[in-house]
This record gives sequence, C-alpha cells and structure tokens, in this order.
Amino acid sequence: MNSYGTGRTAVITHGVQSVADHWAEVAARLPGRTLVPDRRGRGESGPIGDDYDLATEVADLNQVLDEAGPEPVLIGHSYGGAIALLTAAERDDLAGLVLYEPTIPVDGPVTGEALDVIGAALKAGDRSTAFATVLTQVVGDAPEDVESFRTGDPAGWAAMLELIDSTYAELAALDRLAYDPSVLKKIKVPTLVILGERSDREGLVFGPAARALVDGLDDAALAVLPGQGHIAHVLDPEALADAIRPALKGF
Repeated sequence: MNSYGTGRTAVITHGVQSVADHWAEVAARLPGRTLVPDRRGRGESGPIGDDYDLATEVADLNQVLDEAGPEPVLIGHSYGGAIALLTAAERDDLAGLVLYEPTIPVDGPVTGEALDVIGAALKAGDRSTAFATVLTQVVGDAPEDVESFRTGDPAGWAAMLELIDSTYAELAALDRLAYDPSVLKKIKVPTLVILGERSDREGLVFGPAARALVDGLDDAALAVLPGQGHIAHVLDPEALADAIRPALKGF
C-alpha cells in the first residue's frame, strides 16, 4: 500500500486499468496522510479469484478503512467510485466521500454489449483489441487517440495489456450489479462528485451517474473539471488535487 504525508487519513481506491502508482501525483499533493492500496490483481494484492464480485472489493476496502485511523475520507475513481459508494453505505465512521466519475449503472449496464467484444478478444488472445474496446466503448476515447497511444507509447500500452484480464472481471462484476438508488439514503457524510468536462457527453455513463448521485444523496455537491476527462489523475494531477482538497478541510 502506498502512503503519502502525515496526519488525518484519506484513502483512494482506483479504477480499472489502473494501479496505485498512477495516483502518486495526486496523493502527494493532498493534505494529511493519503493511502492508496493496489486493488486485487495488482502488485502485492491477492488475485481476482473465481468468485470475484463487487462484494469482494467492498470487503477489501472495509479492511483498509478499518486500519486507516479515525474518520477517514474515502476517495473513489471510476469503478473504484462504485466500490467506494457501496462501502460508504456500510459505514458510519467516514468524514467524507469523494467520487470522481464513478461508474454507477443508473441507466442499465455500464459495459453492456462491449463486454462480449472484450471477452471474445481475450478468448482469441487479442489483448490489444480488448483494451482498445475498453478505451473506445467504455471510457469514450476517440479511435485515433487510442491508435496514437498504441503506436506512440508501446511500453505504456504493453503495461496496460497486463491489466486487461482484471479489467474484464471487474467490468463483468459491475454489469452484474443490481443498482438500487435507495442505497444513497444510507450515506450521511458530505459527498463531492467530480466530473470531467469532456466526459459529460451522450453515450457515456459519467455525466448521468454524477447528476443522479448529487440528486439522490442528502449532502452532495458537483464539481466540474474544465478541459478534463476520465484520467485527470494522470493528465492534470494538480487540477484534480485542487478539486479534491475542499473535501479535506482540517487535514
């Protein structure tokens, strides 16, 4: 588990196609102490396992929070945002909740038919097509940008392919989630929902999910990141840290 700073604690749970190290630049900019564990299937964490589900992730995150110290703030990104939301509904000791573009299936499955394309590509041994499908059909990247990534950063592309099996299991678990909006009434802590300006467009889950959460939670606010999309933690960590910082007052 990566740890940054000292003082009161925030815990970051990352999304798919990501590892704890991808959040280093954000975590280092936040006040207090920030913990960023690798989720299952990465680093020194345990394997995904045949019985993997969102409940597995919630149990793992609860264990981290139990060891984090009093009144932590929980920060979740993308799939990690879904995990954070479900975990927050089970706890009464959080000081706050931050959700950056959480993949909450408010209008049906997040991945849908794309999951079959990803699975078929993996079965055929075509990891590049599987990853490209995640980028274009789930994250919403333009095909030309995906191709530019593949050809312009082959080492980075190869590193992403190492995560694609975990991503498939995670997206399948997300699509099995029977989301019940009443879960929001169990969350009583102040919640900050962050949405990248570029992610708020038709065909992507991020805008509808963000607005549904702000409308359904008792104490929630929406912050829009100008010019950013789904990976501001990589492309503009300073801007994302600035957006998160108001949720860490007193740290």
